Amino acid sequence: MNSVLSELETGPWVGASPAMNAVLERVQRVARSPRTTVLVSGESGTGKELVARAVHEASRGGRRPFVAVNCAALADGLVEAELFGYAPGAFTGGRPGGHEGLIAAASGGTLLLDEIGELAAEPQAKLLRVLQERSFRRIGENRDRPADARIIASTHRDLSARVDAGLFREDLYYRLNVLSIHLPPLRERLEDIAPLARHFLARLGADLGRSFELSEAALDGLRRRPWPGNVRELANVLERAAVLSPHDRLDIDDLEPVPDAVPEAPSAREASVAALSLPLESLRLRDMESALIRRALEACEGNRSRAARELGINRATLYGKLRRLGIGA
Repeated sequence: MNSVLSELETGPWVGASPAMNAVLERVQRVARSPRTTVLVSGESGTGKELVARAVHEASRGGRRPFVAVNCAALADGLVEAELFGYAPGAFTGGRPGGHEGLIAAASGGTLLLDEIGELAAEPQAKLLRVLQERSFRRIGENRDRPADARIIASTHRDLSARVDAGLFREDLYYRLNVLSIHLPPLRERLEDIAPLARHFLARLGADLGRSFELSEAALDGLRRRPWPGNVRELANVLERAAVLSPHDRLDIDDLEPVPDAVPEAPSAREASVAALSLPLESLRLRDMESALIRRALEACEGNRSRAARELGINRATLYGKLRRLGIGA
């Protein structure tokens, strides 16, 4: 069995919980079908990319490329160029020799589209075509190329809720959600904390030339935490304790105090919707649309590209609405 799948079985991502054993079983099943599209969901820090790599390596034996891209980190306006590539001279500022694109780079292997819920509307439509027809077209070319890569998408968002809100294409959601793997948060699988902690401390000990262990009081303290950052947060807490403690046996006093709960700041889109308050007699579509766009622009500090992304529309559509509504004229 390959290394990543072995790590899933014995390392930090499965532990002792039935929930994570079910994840491993699902990974093994989907690995038998190397073209099936997979949707991996779960909160930030639960290990979505590791699971995607496990699916890839169990399917391909690690001999083919694994290409991962964070959709939220792609520069506005360059999503299509990065995903699909472009021909030489396709646009000003492009590479002289063109760009093959990430879909082509993953040919024969796996393309992980991390944070797929952040993808703007126009690239969503073009990605749908890739999944439907198994082909794509580089910018500046008039011929199709085969898309010979398994697509794995991951997200911490509730995509079905984003579909209902009009922020994600329903047809793309169903194309991506052929087989789903959900990673439960750490607070719902507390039995995994002990094996996770042992794994991380063994790795830290190898790096630091020490041999760490946890007291029962420290372990109980770890189990009582809410873990909003999940496994990644646990790893960071243990690393800080190991580096700063003069002792190899870590006690509860070696762990940082549990931070006060801080409510998550709403996104610009959520802030826009929450701030939109109109009297019943003013609930005309034009008024609501105008108010929502103004709130989005305010939340994005006037950045129209970002406001368009937060509203789930492309920039051209936003500019048209601004002209029609007389905003910023």
